[in-house]
Amino acid sequence: MGENACAMTVLEETLQPLGEPAGTAVTSVRKARILPRLVIGFLVGFAIAVGLAAAGLYAYDATYDGRVLPGVRAAGIDLSGDDRTEATAALTAKLGGIADGAVIIRTVAGDITIPYDSFARHADISGMVDEAFAVGRTGNPLDRALWLVRLARDGATVEPRLTLDAGALSGAIESGLERFSFPAVDSRVVVDGKRIYATKAVTGRYFDVPTAAAAAYQQASALDAPSQIVIDAPVTRLAPAHGEIEADVAIAAADRMAADVAVTLGSDHWMFKAPTVRDWLHYEFRADGTAWPVADPAAIAASLAKVAKAVQVDAVSAIYLKSKSGQIVGVAPSKDGRQLDAAATAAAIVNVLDGRGAGTPGAPVPAVITTLAPKLSTAEAAKHGPVMSKLGSWKTWFPVSERNFFGANIWLPAQIIDGTVLRPGQRFEWWSAIGPVTPARGFGPGGFIAGDHTEPTGALGGGMCSSSTTLFNAALRAGLQMGARSNHTYYISRYPLGLDATVSKTAGGGGQTMSFTNDMRTSIVIRSFRYRAAGKGWVRYEIWGIPDGRQVSLSRASVSNLRKATTNTVVVSTLPRGARQQTEFPSNGMDTSVTRVVRSASGSVLHRDVYRSHYVLWNGRIEVGG
Repeated sequence: MGENACAMTVLEETLQPLGEPAGTAVTSVRKARILPRLVIGFLVGFAIAVGLAAAGLYAYDATYDGRVLPGVRAAGIDLSGDDRTEATAALTAKLGGIADGAVIIRTVAGDITIPYDSFARHADISGMVDEAFAVGRTGNPLDRALWLVRLARDGATVEPRLTLDAGALSGAIESGLERFSFPAVDSRVVVDGKRIYATKAVTGRYFDVPTAAAAAYQQASALDAPSQIVIDAPVTRLAPAHGEIEADVAIAAADRMAADVAVTLGSDHWMFKAPTVRDWLHYEFRADGTAWPVADPAAIAASLAKVAKAVQVDAVSAIYLKSKSGQIVGVAPSKDGRQLDAAATAAAIVNVLDGRGAGTPGAPVPAVITTLAPKLSTAEAAKHGPVMSKLGSWKTWFPVSERNFFGANIWLPAQIIDGTVLRPGQRFEWWSAIGPVTPARGFGPGGFIAGDHTEPTGALGGGMCSSSTTLFNAALRAGLQMGARSNHTYYISRYPLGLDATVSKTAGGGGQTMSFTNDMRTSIVIRSFRYRAAGKGWVRYEIWGIPDGRQVSLSRASVSNLRKATTNTVVVSTLPRGARQQTEFPSNGMDTSVTRVVRSASGSVLHRDVYRSHYVLWNGRIEVGG
């Protein structure tokens, strides 16, 4: 008994914790045994239910394989049991019209029509069919079972939806509005030949593409959008920066500028007429964007070529004056040259024209000149001889022909005389100066006056009177003491009237000569120059010396006893029939008188000479072959 009691005590302690009623321990033991059984039972039952549901779903899916489950609607159409083709056809029939229509962008320049199909606006049939087929077919078997219950009870609706290409819509609007947009055009000056006019200014415009595109997209995205969506495109006006008035002002300025321009140098002037001045002008845009007439300095400088040629004077180096033996007896001073500074003159013209454009009257433009220095200055040359000046000079032209042995009978004496030095008091005499006139020295036959006619080649050295007359006039103007001088039988118009000096020799030793004396206190030098151009020749003499202040005045030739010459035509047998040849040229008969007065530096008269000439009447003669 005692052992059993002890055993029961232990059992109670084990089954009945302290503080619990005696019956609680038994209940807890039972719960501990029943709960696992319930869980296991539930799990087994759930598994059996899932298995049965899965088996049912499998059988259900097999029934609607490739078809929409019952209770599914799209766009108000019951698609229950439809396969993909049937569902697509049903939805297309219902929603296909969504692609029919257009967006119209309305502008002040006209409408832009953008069809719906151009930006792919249509119902998303394929997506809606995919969504309809997916209803009730997602999740685990239990989820799907629940979906089936819902479908059976409430059904399911696939909302209609559409697609569109927003980029294509925006691009179509942008390209359409660009066709109606254009920039503002300023008025500009146009030079069309000699015609200048202003073009019309144009107000530009552009359209707000982003605003129009956003509004079109918003409305086109709506399922219930009408078949025509009208969007007003906002327009902005662009005023031109410069109008016709500004261009007209520039043209008026050009008209003021394009007047005659005179370029002056001392008493000389050169006129550039308005058409030439206008050719110098063109139009440029100023900083404010307005056109304005501008003179082109390069074009002006090119137009100054004639002025440059007239102004140009080459520098002359100092020249050593030598005697015929080559000894330096003096120095001809150098002379500065000059030339036109075309760039500076053009710049001065530009300033005048700019002033005209601004409203200031133009004035003649002084030519801008630069000095050209000689290679050999007077100061450098004067180290070797005294500085001399040209005291007198004269130049004569003549036709180069057989009458002067083609210029030789005139040029050869000048060549021989060149460099002749006359000391104070020394006399110059023509025949002594040139020496013997012989073919060996280069002289040839030339013309002379034989009584009542002229022999073209009848005298050796004929024609040299052009040389003697030229030297006589140079010495005459140098104020020297003049000696012998004779005039020609008749007047030759190439010589100064009443101041010709013929020279000749006769077989008997007589003849005519020309002479003068150096009555100055210093030596003088005779220089000569010979040149030819085409059929004309020239000879020039210069008398050089140290000036003593003497002044020379020559009166105009007085003419008396004038007899008018005529020209006679004579038939001769020496010419072919009908041929004509003029053998004599008419010269009026007359008496002339020229007075020369030479005064010293103090004003006293050194020389007073009166040169009287008697010229016979000389009729012209034309011979005609008969």
